[in-house]
This record gives sequence, structure tokens and C-alpha cells, in this order.
Amino acid sequence: MLWTRGSPGNYTAWSDMGLADWAWDKVEPYFRRLENLTGPLSKSQSAVRGRGGPINLRKPPYTFKWLKYIGEAAGEIGVPTLDDCNDPDAPLCSYSTFETAIDEHGERVSALSAYLNRTIARERSERLSICTGTVASRLEIADDDENERTVTGVHIRSSSGPTMANHYLVKARREVILTCGAMTTPQLLLLSGIGPGGEKSSGSRLDIPLVKELPAVGADFSDHYSVPVMLELPKKETLHFLETAMWGLWCILLWVFTGKGPVGCSTAPAAIFLHTDSVDEKTMKVTSNDLHGHQVPNVEIMFIPVNSLERAVPGRTLFSIYSTILQPQAKGHLEVTSTDPLVNPKITHPMFGHADDLKAARVAVRFSMRLAAEFQTLYPLPAPFAFAPGNELRSLREWEESGGVKLKHVEKLATEPTQANKTWKDVTDDEIDDYMRRVGHTALHFSTTCPMGTSENNGVVDQKLKVFGFKNLRIADASVFPKSISAHTMAPVLMVAERCADFVKTTWKGSED
Repeated sequence: MLWTRGSPGNYTAWSDMGLADWAWDKVEPYFRRLENLTGPLSKSQSAVRGRGGPINLRKPPYTFKWLKYIGEAAGEIGVPTLDDCNDPDAPLCSYSTFETAIDEHGERVSALSAYLNRTIARERSERLSICTGTVASRLEIADDDENERTVTGVHIRSSSGPTMANHYLVKARREVILTCGAMTTPQLLLLSGIGPGGEKSSGSRLDIPLVKELPAVGADFSDHYSVPVMLELPKKETLHFLETAMWGLWCILLWVFTGKGPVGCSTAPAAIFLHTDSVDEKTMKVTSNDLHGHQVPNVEIMFIPVNSLERAVPGRTLFSIYSTILQPQAKGHLEVTSTDPLVNPKITHPMFGHADDLKAARVAVRFSMRLAAEFQTLYPLPAPFAFAPGNELRSLREWEESGGVKLKHVEKLATEPTQANKTWKDVTDDEIDDYMRRVGHTALHFSTTCPMGTSENNGVVDQKLKVFGFKNLRIADASVFPKSISAHTMAPVLMVAERCADFVKTTWKGSED
């Protein structure tokens, strides 16, 4: 629900890759078309932000005291506060609160509710079919011109039960558009014989006939990944207060009847975007916002008033300083291991797979500890480290290493002394590296598995989102990003979809076919 367009430099980088149709001036009107920014707009916002689009955006009225002090702490270490994180003139490093895709009733605004709500579905019932409980298994491809083939339909079947149960072919009259996401879109192409060739390819191993050789299908898997550093705040200053039966029930009822309260908010109110090269490694302060050669942030530090480990930590009221790597240099890859579309593809994840990524993450974590130290001096309530390099409870580490099953230690977590009481100054790089490898995890921003390119040698789709070698097959999801973007992926994906819709309308305008 976090609405971040990504700075113009992201799209300049795409243009520099030969994709001039995706430069900032080409994509910016589509972001404005999408947006319905609520509340008063400043004069500068009025010129660059959208009103009247399908995606309602607002800044929820959070009541947490820590928001004020996090902003002040950021300022103490050289990070300026910005009112609008989507301002195209924003500096490389800044702190701001998020706009969220949540409507006035406290309900999530999704692609479904924005574009295909019940009213629209009923209006289009004579020409709209929605098949639920199904999975696409492969594309039906005509054996015609091998240089420009035609997709004639999509094979679908039940998403449960025997493999061949309820198997159908949905025929295509004009185009087929894949929007299955950065993991499943390349899987569907590979199952259809579209992808890398050669004896070592997954298609060859599974005896899938090669229909069109496109080496870039699944070859580059990119993802943002995160390393949380956590403090322990009073329960009322975190979303853990919802775990209390009385308050949890009250907040649910408040939301049901009024659409207000914390249940109608995102868990992430604010963040810092920065480039690690702007951070002085001795003082851990931002010393420059004018870095030649850098167009986009490579780190985002989110502030999340809840546990953000991938496992529960019972009995704790945690606050996460959530460092996320935005421009990973390492690339993973994706391949299929079965012809069954319900068998997940095999993904080699690129986490910490490049020395530059490890260095950036190390700086981000140390910077987070520096920020936490400033926050601890300003915040009027207790905020000790709960989970950070050099600041781990012995029983918590034992619990973590056991997979979270030794709950007999839970009652000791709040009182047992830490292994160390290290600060950003004296924690070692080795301790940070060990910590990151144990707690780092995906930020769920997968992309670049069917990248846009200038030819079929370096891409899967062209600038009109058409798959190379096909007349009528397009892709419109995060898989087409040619490069990882320094933003949450909701807004950029919807921008791609809006552009795809225009490409289709332009192609078929005036056609009676």
C-alpha cells in the first residue's frame, strides 16, 4: 500500500539502456493519471501530482510519538525532511512520511478495487469473464511464421485436483497479456517453450519443445532485501498493542464502523531514502546530497512499529529500523523443475551475492544503529536495542537458532542480559555481516525476469511490451523492469499497466477484427 514512484533517475537509467520511450518525461504523465492525492496540495505538488485518478492516496493520521523524534534524529545526522517523497526534485537523501493507497473508509486500494470493482464488473458482464480457481498451464502457439508467431490461446486448468482435471483452452482473438508477476510470468513462458535454449536449459531437461529462444527469460532475477535492526519501545508506541485482546477488539470495531484507527493504516509510516556513498563512514552522517555519478538511492530505511523478523518473538514490543538494499548488483535466476504449473519454479536468490551489495548493506546497518543512538537520546521513553549486531539477548539467539521452537525461554527474553552492549562505533564489520546473513530476508519486490530490451539478445519484450518474436503477446508486470527500481513496486507496476493499455488501444484503434 506504499506509494513510491521512484525518482526520475530510475527512468533515466532505463533510457540510458536504449529504452528512450521509458524516460522520465514519458512515464511521469502516467503516474499523474493514476493518482488521486487527497488533502490540500502545495503549489509545487499541484504541478506534478495527480488528482482524480483511480488510486486514492493519503497520509494516515498516526498517533505515535516516535514519528516526531525519528525525524529529528534523521536531521541530527544530516538527513533533511521532505513533505513529499514523490517530489521529482527530491534530493538523493531525505526523510519523509509515506503516502498510502488507502481510501477514506480505511480500506486498501488495490488493482481489483480501483479497476474492476463490482459496479464495473456488472456493467461489463456481457464481455468480461473472470475464471477463479484456475491456473494457466501454457500458451497455445500457432506454427506459422517462426519470426513472428501468433499466440492463439491460453491453456488453463483447475488449481486443485488431478493435473488434467477440467482442462480448457481459452482462445485469443486479438492479444494475450501476461500479468502473472515476476516469478510466474517467466514460469509460464518457460512451460510454453519460450526461453533459453541448449541442453542445459530447464526446458530441455523437461522435454519441453523450444518454440522461441529468448535467453533473458528468467536469466536475471532481482529483488530488494532487508536487514532489520530493532528497538524495544513501550507497547502503546507499537502495533503490538493490538495483540492485547481488549485493544485489538476495540480497534477492529472502530475500523468496521468508522473506517478509522490503526487497523485502517499501513504498518510503515515513514522512511529514509539515501545513497550509502553520501555517508561518512567515520561519523555515519550524511555529508553530501550531490553525488556525481549517482542518480538514485541505493538504500531505504523504513520505520515499522512491529517485529519485522520472519518469525515471531513472543512477549516483545518491537520497533524496526528496516534497512533495504534497493540497487542490488548481484543477479539471481529462475528455472522450472516441472511441467506442472503448480510446482513453484526454482529461484536462485542474489542476496549478498556481490561485494558492492554487502558493503552497502553493512553501511546501511551501521547507519541505522547511528540513527537509533540519536533517537534514543531524543525520545523521552525507554528505547533500548532489542535485536541488532552486538546487542542480542542470549536466550533470543538460542531461540532463533532453534527455529523458534524453544518457547521455554520466552519468559526470560525481557530480562536476560545481552551478549554485548555495542554501539555503531565499536560493532565490527564481521559482527554486522554475521547478523545480516542470519536475519536478512526478501522485501518481496521481485523484478527483471522478463526484462525490456532493445533486442531479443538482451531482453524479452520491446518498448511496447511485446514479446520478441510474437505478434500478439505482451507482458505488463514487474518482470519487464530492465533494472531494479529504487521504489516499492506498486506504483511502477500500475504505470506499466496503464502504458500497456494505451499500446493495445493504439494498435487496434479502428480495427473491426
